[in-house]
Amino acid sequence: MTGLPTIESKPHTPVYKMHKYFARRPWNVFRELIQRHSAAGDIIMDPFMGGGVTVVESLRLKRKVVGIDVNPLAAFITRMEAAPLDTECFQQARKIIVSRLKEEIQSLYATKCPDCGKTAYADWVEWKEAERSINRIKYDCNHCGRSGVKVPLPADATLAKRIENEFERTIQERRLWFPNTEIPPGDKTNSLLNNGITHFHHLYTRRSLLALAILFNEINQADQPMREFLKFTFSSCLKWCSRQSHLRGAIVEGWAMHAYWVYPNSLELNVWNTFERRFDAVARGKKFSNDEIAGFYRAADAFDDLKRDASCLILSRSSSNLPLPENSVDAVVTDPPYGGNVNYGELADYWWIWLCGGKIIEKSEEAVINRTQRKSIREYEEVLTNVFTECFRVLKPGGAFVSTFNSKNAAVVTAFITAAAKAGFAIDGNGISYQAPIKAYTTTFHAMQVGAFVGDFIFTFKKHDHGVSTTTTIGNISDFRNKLQDIVSEGIKNELTESQLREVAYKHLIPYVALHTSTPENCRQATEFFESKMRESSTHFKNQRRAIIEVRRRTYRRSNLKV
Repeated sequence: MTGLPTIESKPHTPVYKMHKYFARRPWNVFRELIQRHSAAGDIIMDPFMGGGVTVVESLRLKRKVVGIDVNPLAAFITRMEAAPLDTECFQQARKIIVSRLKEEIQSLYATKCPDCGKTAYADWVEWKEAERSINRIKYDCNHCGRSGVKVPLPADATLAKRIENEFERTIQERRLWFPNTEIPPGDKTNSLLNNGITHFHHLYTRRSLLALAILFNEINQADQPMREFLKFTFSSCLKWCSRQSHLRGAIVEGWAMHAYWVYPNSLELNVWNTFERRFDAVARGKKFSNDEIAGFYRAADAFDDLKRDASCLILSRSSSNLPLPENSVDAVVTDPPYGGNVNYGELADYWWIWLCGGKIIEKSEEAVINRTQRKSIREYEEVLTNVFTECFRVLKPGGAFVSTFNSKNAAVVTAFITAAAKAGFAIDGNGISYQAPIKAYTTTFHAMQVGAFVGDFIFTFKKHDHGVSTTTTIGNISDFRNKLQDIVSEGIKNELTESQLREVAYKHLIPYVALHTSTPENCRQATEFFESKMRESSTHFKNQRRAIIEVRRRTYRRSNLKV
């Protein structure tokens, strides 16, 4: 498999560290793809905008850009990444909030310093969820300057209980608001519902929820445009402020999974300290984006504005019906959802309810495999086909449609390639490359799950008049099945993990599928044969995972004892 040379993925720059979004791709890889397939002044489009990497990198490279996403949280985050911010006014807004709220919110976390006996403040409180009791407290003392982890005193439990008992009265008397939104059924939310967590606010302790409501009320009184950036900062806090936070060894983890999950030992983080940290992160990110793109960024209200002096059009809508003319875009650079790998809509509701008055996101047009939404791989492929058909329509003749993609399920990869072919795109043997993941992010919870498939394949399709080439070194399906059999057997013999074996096999399977979309039955047979061989080896992989998990558990216990 040939194609682009492998690019070493670099860690996210400050602009992407301002706010969590699931499965952001490496910025420098997308930067390289944009440079390779466009020139300054060209128009780039991303129909699955997500965390905004294509938009930001296009602007940095002085390309005009159209970013679209059916998920409104993606549009909000990307707009905040790209739009300029007066950082001096931002810091002034911070001073006002500090003067009004710091003392009050910090008092919710008051605890006795075990070193000097004076009042300190908890940075986090670890709860035993089964007992709803405090396990330990990380404190910082401004009097003696010491920090550490301490055993809770009766007064710590009393304070938490008092805040809980007075919560409803405090909310009513101060006319505070928080989203009282029911959690809808979903593939990623049913685990919460099954455990009695019926509303999103149940994911917070009463103390955290009160602190967030106080903070949100203050932010809502700021003037625009500063209010939007303060809301962005507030939203950035939410990853850290729920009961989904936990300790991974000595490391404090916010919500780290592609699913909702409250750990047996959850962390309640100090909301004020979290806001201060996230404010610093947003300030760093906006300094970076101001320096890199503020001089070029000009918001567009419609596509025609890009023909004049505007440079960035961000749309929150489905990409299956675009308000763009034919042959108007120079290149498409994107990263679509990988089947059911990340259910963006269900997960983004957690943030969006705060930003949109308690409303959840409309998910009917989302490209996803989701049993609750009754979307199988067939519906997923259909949505991709509709979006890719629109990409083909708006892309200029000869233009490139570049997409990263990967899935642990070979059938999902086949659906992606088939959708591109149905839309009219063509690919040749040099249009597929493998891209390793960001090294620093292979330690995220999702990436560390045993069997997780990290890294991406990069596909380069072209808008040509002629069809897809069917030339390949292995043209016979029987010969190719034998090739797959040899790859699986050799992988098992060499003790490759499931993800490692899939990576090796995909480097043969994906080019085969891409070059044989004109014979879909061969593609289906190849994919099903490979998955059947992997299922036959399931016991081997299961035993392998158990051994790896046991090693990790021992490591975790040792590191946890040191905290």
